[in-house]
Amino acid sequence: MSQPSPRLWPKASAFLLFFIAAGLFFTSAAQGPVTGVDSIRMDELREKVTYIASEKFKGRGNGTRELNMAADYIAGIFEKNGLKPAANRFFQSFEMYTSLLGTNNDMRIQGVTTSAWKLSVRTDFIPERWSVSGVVSGPMLLVERSGSNTSNLKGKIAVVQEGQGLSDDPEFPENAATGHSLEAEGAIGVVVVQDPSDRREAQIASLAEAFRDDLPTRLVPMSTVDSPEYPKIPVVVVSADVSRRLIQALMNPQNNVEATITADVNRKTFTTQNVIGLVEGKDPELKKEVMVLGAHYDHDGEAYGQIWYGADDNGSGTAALLEIAEAFGIGSMKPARSVLLCAWAGEEKGLLGSRYYVSHAVFPLNRTVAMFQMDMIGRNEEHGAYESEGVPEERASDNGNTLNVLGSAYSPDLKAIISRLNDQAGLTLRFRYDFGAQELLQRSDQWSFLSKGIPAVFFFAGLHPDYHTPRDTAAKINYPKLEKAAKLVYLAAFDIANSPVRPKYIKPAKTQ
Repeated sequence: MSQPSPRLWPKASAFLLFFIAAGLFFTSAAQGPVTGVDSIRMDELREKVTYIASEKFKGRGNGTRELNMAADYIAGIFEKNGLKPAANRFFQSFEMYTSLLGTNNDMRIQGVTTSAWKLSVRTDFIPERWSVSGVVSGPMLLVERSGSNTSNLKGKIAVVQEGQGLSDDPEFPENAATGHSLEAEGAIGVVVVQDPSDRREAQIASLAEAFRDDLPTRLVPMSTVDSPEYPKIPVVVVSADVSRRLIQALMNPQNNVEATITADVNRKTFTTQNVIGLVEGKDPELKKEVMVLGAHYDHDGEAYGQIWYGADDNGSGTAALLEIAEAFGIGSMKPARSVLLCAWAGEEKGLLGSRYYVSHAVFPLNRTVAMFQMDMIGRNEEHGAYESEGVPEERASDNGNTLNVLGSAYSPDLKAIISRLNDQAGLTLRFRYDFGAQELLQRSDQWSFLSKGIPAVFFFAGLHPDYHTPRDTAAKINYPKLEKAAKLVYLAAFDIANSPVRPKYIKPAKTQ
């Protein structure tokens, strides 16, 4: 802080002495040895990954009994190590759903042909699987997403070309982001038209595949019931053949084109849960703030007689979270702030668990000082080069001790803290993949927090040939590296939770 004015010194001196003392306390605590770290051991990590990625849990698919069993296992370890329930019995429950196509879908357009133009569902149009059901009727308006003609959308059905959405989030449906934006501008419904120049056939039929009720869990699209991000108006997609005629008609100001749309989407809901445990801080005031540690515990489930074990994705991060719970539990020191350990559901379906959390936060987001996500931290990076995105080729033999840290461009403070604490962990850290790079930064749960302006980083050992295959097994994990990664996350999280200064979030000037 700045030095107080001399004429204010008598009144300020007591406060200054207090803050000096507090600073000495925090500095001493941060620099002293952090207890509990030695409890994080590779043999225990091996045991946990092997169990989580065993046949018992059948790949922990969303909506399955086995995912609920995994949640019970995680909650039991939280409880055993003295964490407090941050929600009902450690569970933050929420509703997810899959969708079936109803029997009453209908779309009729006036003003393009001499009579009403009736479109055929599954051939000419299809509702989005997350669309609300309902009937809307009104004039149609072709919308350019530049925003030049959206001021008069009230009471109208917006027509927008696919691919002109505003979303920069690869884990969220672009048409949902577009529909949400157009709804806010007054639209009563949205028609997404496919590119008129696209000559591929049966695209609408392929979209209809998402409504099949015989798909394996790993292929079933899912969403959350209580999400403020989705539009509350019907949204349908029409084929390229329809869009050619429709756009031509809408571009003629003399035409009065209107539509009546009936969207009929049946949602099959089920209850799932994030598993959340609290390490309560020791400072009476700072314990109202929280450092969040996260790892998703869901994976792809089983299909076609095979199990997608998900040992690295994300048994590795889940096991590390459980070892960190033990470290906090047995450690004689407790940080000033609280620490929230979160095992997320629904990550594989679009970060659904963490998205739900940030809109229903246990601690207010303005009291959330930072977030660490551990996802795929147990293998050696191995893949070809992606030259267009500036990603070099990686060989497993070169990456036995490397760990990527994504998101540090949004918080140099976090980069400095992690780098300093890595002196104890001994990893080779790579602060990269913040931009481009197959949008990796947006593809795990830290993005739910970063998008809300909260400093967050993603600990990630890298992609490998077994990613999202049944070959991702516990035997292939690099357990010495996993131990180092878990220790680094624990030490850095403890440091942040015990510091009098919150890490800052910045908006990077460079975005690619």
